[in-house]
Amino acid sequence: MHIQCTKALLDYLKPQITEKNTDSNMYAWHAHIVKRSRKNCFVLMYDLSRFVLVFYPVKKSDLKELYQMVSIAMMNAMLGVGFTPDEVDAYIKSQSTELTFNKTKNRTLVARLNKAVESVDVVISTDGYYDDNIEQVHASIFCNQYLVCEDNNKRCYKPKDKLREYLELLQD
Repeated sequence: MHIQCTKALLDYLKPQITEKNTDSNMYAWHAHIVKRSRKNCFVLMYDLSRFVLVFYPVKKSDLKELYQMVSIAMMNAMLGVGFTPDEVDAYIKSQSTELTFNKTKNRTLVARLNKAVESVDVVISTDGYYDDNIEQVHASIFCNQYLVCEDNNKRCYKPKDKLREYLELLQD
């Protein structure tokens, strides 16, 4: 799994940078960390479909086990929006357990990530968050069922539907 981080997240994590071409990569994600109510909110967005995973409140110690945290959140979010356990299992088992980090790819993906962060902020401020769990499944489900658009509103889709299309390509 390759995670492209914003400057704020790179400064927070201080990971080793790995240069990698992620155009049409099935395992490329963008991530951002932002402070909300003096707590860190970590948002992870899948590059190809804008599928979002939300973690709040996050401490630096939580991010030491990032792969396990992301895998569990991905499983719960995908099941929450209607994927079958077999589809979820196929995607998680096909990806590498090694995490690599890099700077963000381009402004377009950063803008899309910022829109996802705005949506997460709205959900957490209106519906609240679960104190007992770092993974905020309700916010992830909301963001993944929310209609997003590309090319000046010419193409609109739900991130969960676009992810399903990519998973079908993976299974073929």
